[in-house]
Amino acid sequence: MLARGATHEVALDTLGDTEKRPPSIAMLETVASDAGLGSTRSPDLIETADGMGETLAPEESVTKAVRIRAPSQLGRKLGRYTLVERLGAGAMGVVYRAEDSELGRDVALKQLHRPDEALTTRLIREARLMAQVNHPNVVAVYDVGVIDDATYIAMELVTGASLRTWQQTRSIREIVEAYLAAGRGLPAAHAAGLVHRDFKPDNVLVGQDGRVRVTDFGLAASRPDQDLIATVQSSGARSIADVNLTTSGSVLGTPAYMAPEQFLGGNVDARTDQFNFCVALYEALYSQRPFSGKNFDELSDSVCEGKIQPPPAASRVSGAIRAIILRGLSVKPGDRFPTMDHLLAELGRDRAKPWRRTSIAAAALAGVLALGLGADLAVRSRVVGSIRQSFTATAKQADRAVRLLTDQFDAISNLVYLFPVMGDVSAHHDQADFGLGDPADDSKDLDEIHERLVSADWRLARDFGGREHQSILAVADYKARLLYTSADPSAPRTDLSVLPWVKQALDAGSGNSTILVRYDDPQLVATRLLGPRPPSGVAMVFARTRSLGEAAKTQFFQIVEARGLLDQIRLDDTLLSIVAPDGTPVGDVPEPLVAAGPRIGQAEITLDGVVYELEARPLAGPGTTEIGRLVMAQRMDGVLSLFPNARLVFVLGMLAMLGLAVGTAVRARRIMGTVST
Repeated sequence: MLARGATHEVALDTLGDTEKRPPSIAMLETVASDAGLGSTRSPDLIETADGMGETLAPEESVTKAVRIRAPSQLGRKLGRYTLVERLGAGAMGVVYRAEDSELGRDVALKQLHRPDEALTTRLIREARLMAQVNHPNVVAVYDVGVIDDATYIAMELVTGASLRTWQQTRSIREIVEAYLAAGRGLPAAHAAGLVHRDFKPDNVLVGQDGRVRVTDFGLAASRPDQDLIATVQSSGARSIADVNLTTSGSVLGTPAYMAPEQFLGGNVDARTDQFNFCVALYEALYSQRPFSGKNFDELSDSVCEGKIQPPPAASRVSGAIRAIILRGLSVKPGDRFPTMDHLLAELGRDRAKPWRRTSIAAAALAGVLALGLGADLAVRSRVVGSIRQSFTATAKQADRAVRLLTDQFDAISNLVYLFPVMGDVSAHHDQADFGLGDPADDSKDLDEIHERLVSADWRLARDFGGREHQSILAVADYKARLLYTSADPSAPRTDLSVLPWVKQALDAGSGNSTILVRYDDPQLVATRLLGPRPPSGVAMVFARTRSLGEAAKTQFFQIVEARGLLDQIRLDDTLLSIVAPDGTPVGDVPEPLVAAGPRIGQAEITLDGVVYELEARPLAGPGTTEIGRLVMAQRMDGVLSLFPNARLVFVLGMLAMLGLAVGTAVRARRIMGTVST
């Protein structure tokens, strides 16, 4: 309350009152206060000596003066405007919702409390300038005039809330975006030659449409005089910082948001608005004002000396944003940003952009790697399917080839057994075993049979099937004595029964058998069946045992190289090997690959950096008896067969990129201030 006779008006801060009003009224009440800190309730007018009133909220009254109500002006016409509803009042005047009869719309109409020629002249000049400002973030001024000594300004009627109310529950990101929008309205006014001089959240409106608008431009002029300050301090106001010192010609701004040049009475320009803006933004982000002071002098000292309070310990405001605000709060105007546009450009710069770009690039690279892996899997699936079809066809061809060889051997053996000498072999028995002769006579008979076997024409048997260059023919008697081998016609009569497969066939009495055996098998070499210098590799032995009675048995053998079978079953570029029962392989498949693969089945095996698809199948002889294994292999020349362990590298790379993408995305999210204040 001012002392009687005072010629100044002071509106005390009533923060929080607007929160108790409906949104549509709360927004307009903000317009009612020249600095945004005046009472917004239906106020009582307190009579002063000069007949002018000060607008105060009832609970904020700091005096026991008698209250009287001013006559209602609702229904009064000011030119084309009809006052419909009182929305609030401030230090300079009262705000009404009024009807514009000419344009048929509602406006916010501010009427000055009392005639003031100097103030009226300035307001008209500044209102005309503001009317030229067409910006979405500035409350539009439609009209200004004086009728019956009543000065009024018609402005855009906005439904919503003040920025101070709106920002209570918003995140850092939302607050910064709102202040960026509000800040864009200031350069528009600066371009029209106006300086706001009292920017604060109470002078910013957030409409229900989400649009942010700045109001109350150009309402202050100079430094408050000491009499006014003393009067305010004696009135019992909570803090000088909360007092609106905007008057009709003496002060600019609200102390809590004022720049040093405003306290010192220096030149006020667009950089002053920049300081006011940064104070308001600081308060919104940190929930405390940057400068402290229990009275006007203390606050003035803090501001002019740049004594900024440290941020709260739990603050999540980034250091980059704080640095921008601190520059805008520089004591010297020259140390601030050159213009408001520069400040907004720096504040609005997307600091999360590098992190987002990294996240996007990492995610894209992970996607490429994933596509590569997917393509590789698809290609591998098709390649493996094709390879396995090839393996199946080759295995069938191998079975046919073995059956064909068996049938050919059966035909050859039938032909051989037609030789007269084979009858002699079958008919011969050692007479000495029965006590009917001398062993020497038996030996002589065997020598004669041997000579006839040597002199027999075996060409037809060897040529059958076209394998004369690799086929060995041999004959043994009922005691498994070697009587003849084409590999060494002079070979002695060795005992072939030491060979398990020979004894087994002999014990069976009759029939065909097929086995795979190493040429260098010590027992086989000792029999001289393969000659004095057996070849290397694996032999495929076909045996035919014929019995004319319990004691009349002969054995006929045909021995071929197992490798020759591979040439008969090869259908494409598949690597093939035949593996004997003892594990000895012969063929194209590398021995380490054979050893690493399963005995029977399929597997993908890497050898020396090369990936192979491998399959092992049993090789069947007569009567489906397994005589060995057929191993087939093909290289996997898929998408990732570029270098060793390529698939593992791709998988690890994809996981690393996904981790980087998530990490940088989280970092970008934090920078953008998604965490609520």
